Formats: sequence, C-alpha cells, structure tokens
Amino acid sequence: MRICSIVNSLTTGGAEVLVCALTEEFARVGDQPLVIALCDAQTVGNSAATEGRMIREITEAGGKFRSLGLSAHRNPVTGSFRLKQVLSEFSPDVVHAHTVRALPMLAIADRFSPKVLTHHNTRLPFPPWMFKIFDSMTDCYVAIGADVEAIVQRHVGKPIVRIPNAANRSFKAGKPRQAPAGALRVLSVGAISKQKNYPLLIEVAAALKSIGCPGASPRFQVAGGGMGLDQLRAMAHARGVNDIVEFLGERSDVPELMAESDVYLNVSLFEGMPLTLLEAMASGLPIVATDVPGNRELVEDGQNGLRAPLGQGEAIACILVKLLEDPELYERLSVGSIARSRDFTIEQTASRHRNLYRQLIASRERRADCRQKG
Repeated sequence: MRICSIVNSLTTGGAEVLVCALTEEFARVGDQPLVIALCDAQTVGNSAATEGRMIREITEAGGKFRSLGLSAHRNPVTGSFRLKQVLSEFSPDVVHAHTVRALPMLAIADRFSPKVLTHHNTRLPFPPWMFKIFDSMTDCYVAIGADVEAIVQRHVGKPIVRIPNAANRSFKAGKPRQAPAGALRVLSVGAISKQKNYPLLIEVAAALKSIGCPGASPRFQVAGGGMGLDQLRAMAHARGVNDIVEFLGERSDVPELMAESDVYLNVSLFEGMPLTLLEAMASGLPIVATDVPGNRELVEDGQNGLRAPLGQGEAIACILVKLLEDPELYERLSVGSIARSRDFTIEQTASRHRNLYRQLIASRERRADCRQKG
C-alpha cells in the first residue's frame, strides 16, 4: 500500500512520534509510506534539529518525507494547491490525517483516496459541531483510547475504530527494576504547554524538598521544548528548586533518559493516550500520574503505577516518598509496567492500521464498481 500520513510539523509530540514509528513498521512489511508536514518546524516554534533527526529516521526506515512549507497560519487555499501537487506525484492508496487542519486541504486536493482522521486528545481545540463538517471529509475516525472514543462518539456520524497508541521498538526493559539505592531520579517528557501542567511539577519538587526525601536529594528532569521553557526555569528558581529541577529542552535520547531514571511522573491536566506513559511502561518504570482522562486508562492504581490527585503538589510528593521507602511496592509496579506494556506493541498498532486501510480501500473500490455497473 501507498500510505500517506499528514502532521502539522515534525516535533516530539505524541502524534508525530507515533507517525514516525508507524512509518517504520509500514516500510518494514513492504508498504510505501509518505509523511507530509503542513509546516516546517521552525515556522511554528519547533526545533529544526529535532525535525532533521525525525526526517532521517523516516527516510532511513524506507519512507519519504515532504513539507508543504506553509506559514504558521496554514492557509487552506495555498495548502490545497501544494498538497495536490504532492499527492498527484505519490498517488496514495489511503490518506491518514493526524491533524484536523489537513482536512479542508484534502477535501480540495484529493477526492479519490479513502481518508482517515485521528483525534489525539480528550479535549477539543475546536467547537464540537465542526465534526459534522469533518464527517463530509473523512471515511473513518481513529480513536487512540476509550476516553477519546467516548468524546468523539458523541459528535460524529462516521465509523470510529479504536487503535491504541504504542511505543516504538527503542523502549524495552530487560528486567524489572529494583528500588533506587541513591537519589530518586524522576523523569517527565513532553512539550512545554498548558496541558502538561509543569508548574505543578515545580510545586511537587518544592514540597518534596520541604518534607524531606530519604537519602540524597531527588532529581527531577523534564525533556521537552517549547516557548515557555525560560519561564519555567525562572519559576523553578523562584521556588528554590532550580538545584533539583532541570528543564532539558527537546532531547533525542529519551530511551536512555528513561533507562537512567527511577520513576516516571505525569502531572498533565488531561491526556488522550499519552505515548510517554507507554514508553515509560515499556522501560519498566513505575508511574505516578494525575488521575485525569487518558492517564487513568493506562495507569492501573497499585498495579503499574499510582494515580495522584490533580493540583496537590504535597500529596504527589508523599507518593514519591512512599515509592522510595517501599522497595516491594516499587518492584511490583515495575513488574506491572512491563506486563501492561505488552498490551500496546507497535507491531499490533501498525497491523490494526493496515487492516483498517485495506478495508477502506476495498470499500472504495466496491463503490466505484457499483457506479460503473449502474
């Protein structure tokens, strides 16, 4: 199959990382994948270095990459013209949009290929009534989890297929982890945004510093870039935790960072099905995550992690201390993370996407045959 996937730009967001992992799996089984970005990374404030690395990963895996080079406003008329040129050259069997911004462009640029839209979050960045318009532009929706499916289901008229996210093959634990013997190393991964709620992480660090942590001082690391990075560093300094909280910016070595960490911390306000939690589970990390949609679908309290109350930094700090003081609990959660990760493999996720594509292509061909015969 000739599979075209469309993203806003290449960055370390969950949708983009998933598309790169799927591209590698599609190429592995002999498909011809193309990834199209609406914008160059720097146009929308993302890292050009990260974009370059992701392009190399796509092409080295056997896929192709094209950027439409649109401005930050992503003008749909200009986008339709450029997208039509790319699709005419590629002749896709199916087009999968991972951003709603691509749909108006696709409606003009390609009238023949089956079209899929994945919504990647439990919050809608647009009015719900717009799904009625999207219905006319798509053949099918993909929901990445049950919480996302429940939201989309209320508003759409086209079929919804649930296909969960999955970590790529780089994340793999050899064996369960033992409780840390030294300083607690806490990792969070994700772009700097309101959704990720990093001011709460700073409050957790301040609370932990205040109540005291057994052993050496804890270490918090945040891997992710974005416009608010300097403000968060200033906030950490103002709260007196800049010595234990490190904002790393965008990183290409997340598998290594997870291997070196003791706990994965997610303090988000909401999620879809966070890819970073799946990566942490595959790495054997016990998880502490806010009890919000998306997180609670992956974190089974007391099994592979502990759910934390949203907005309560001191309570989350106490949970981290509990993990450090209870080696049996720590090891049990690590075992649970590895076991839970086996339900979300990239091979399964890619296979489900390919099955969906084949069904849509066959359905489109049957309708074309009926029109010819009629």
